[in-house]
Amino acid sequence: MRGVLFWAIDDAVVAMPNMSIRSAEVNQTINSGVFMYWDYATYEYFLSAALLICAMFGMGATLNARDFLGVLKSPQGLCLIVAMQIVVMPLVAIMLARFFELPTGIAIGMVLVSALPGGLFSNVLTFLGRGNVALSVSATSVGTVGCLITTVAVLKIFAATELPDDFSMPAGRILAEVGLCLLLPLLLGMALHRAAPLVAPKASLFCLRASWALLVIIVSAALLAGRLDLTAYGWKSPLVIVLFGMIALWLSYAAAFFIHLSIDDSFTVAVEVVVRNSHLGILLKAALFSSSDTQHLEIADGVLYTVLLYAAVCLMITISEVVAKRKMLGPIFGRLRK
Repeated sequence: MRGVLFWAIDDAVVAMPNMSIRSAEVNQTINSGVFMYWDYATYEYFLSAALLICAMFGMGATLNARDFLGVLKSPQGLCLIVAMQIVVMPLVAIMLARFFELPTGIAIGMVLVSALPGGLFSNVLTFLGRGNVALSVSATSVGTVGCLITTVAVLKIFAATELPDDFSMPAGRILAEVGLCLLLPLLLGMALHRAAPLVAPKASLFCLRASWALLVIIVSAALLAGRLDLTAYGWKSPLVIVLFGMIALWLSYAAAFFIHLSIDDSFTVAVEVVVRNSHLGILLKAALFSSSDTQHLEIADGVLYTVLLYAAVCLMITISEVVAKRKMLGPIFGRLRK
């Protein structure tokens, strides 16, 4: 028995180095799995698509065709959003880039951001802020389809010297994104609202809660992934990008109040103008400057930095506006308390 015991101990001692090696291999595998899980860039599009589909179906279940007819009967808000996105904000981006003498990559990135249509997240934020969802959805749809022409035009006018000669818009992917992630789930939700009005509220609540959970996952993953190095371009570039977002917000409110839009419509205009389609921005960056294009690598990095940072900035700005509107805080929404 003693011999067996010593034999077992000796065997264990001999096996210990191998166990250590295997343990190290297991730890490496686990760590690789964790890092793979938090490789946010790999999963970003799919998480965002799932969030938008859930949110658009949930919102569609609360809407009917009359809501969109109201937008067509009073198109001032829609026209204002389009004018701000296509004309005003590209001019603001150019003026800021020249005044602050930004690096070429950051300057082109700002022009690109200003030329992008409203982001699909704007519909979710408008709903959460109790704005005009029909106006938001209409503006996003019109702007996203129209960007096949308008974004190219803005880039050609303001950043022509840096664009590749063979640059073209990825039209098929844009239309697929709008159709599958925006219009289809919205129409299915509206169909449910019409066919089963008693079931629609429960389905809407479930989908909207699911979209909230996905939003938390996306924000957490983006933070853990560390996609942005704010120190890469000093203090001036990020400050100007934040300033661009704030100017977009306040110009939108000023223009909306000037044409006497309601508080809800003004809030919707501001959200649509501030929030831009960062996914399309990343796609266009890849189309403008491929990873194999070493000649423009520094410019490409600046463009990507600007698109990603503005995506975070616009989200922070609009979430604060959502909270302010729901709580009736600040100079604009504080008047609703009276």
